[in-house]
Amino acid sequence: MISLLLPLLLQAAAPVVSAPPQDTLPPNTTVLSAPPAGFELPGCSRAIAGTVDGGWDPTDSDIAAMELALSDTLLGLAQDGGYTPGTESPDPLSYRPGDGRWQREMIGITRDGHRILYGNYLPIRATADAIRMPTNVCDGGPVFFAAEYDMDAGTITHLSFNGALGGPFWPVFTPGDAQP
Repeated sequence: MISLLLPLLLQAAAPVVSAPPQDTLPPNTTVLSAPPAGFELPGCSRAIAGTVDGGWDPTDSDIAAMELALSDTLLGLAQDGGYTPGTESPDPLSYRPGDGRWQREMIGITRDGHRILYGNYLPIRATADAIRMPTNVCDGGPVFFAAEYDMDAGTITHLSFNGALGGPFWPVFTPGDAQP
């Protein structure tokens, strides 16, 4: 009888593992300092949405909200004719919140009175160089992308993918282009 109860007693004495807190950063996330007015976001082989008026410091929950919106937007783009699922590795159109296949460089910017969270996304295998500004990669293809999340609207307002020598070239997404 003791031998039957011993596993139950040991299991009851084991530490309880709880879910991680909601307000934790996704893996491989760097949060950069708020930029000054006139700061130039990296563009090179992808479009940028406009000039930066200033900056602010995002919280973990701000980043979590953006991650959810980004995942929904990319999933919607997978249904759009201008984007080709499965052609890239890793595939941005299969992105999920906290996706470990990417590194993130997050920076809070302001533009035209809006607080915008800018995310620069690089495949985990890429060498990031974000000390004071997002890593700038020319070419590389759509696995390198940037997203802008309007904090007040709660939506992705700009999403652009790097080009590559010979393609593919994915179009810039802004609301109204496609409905995720």
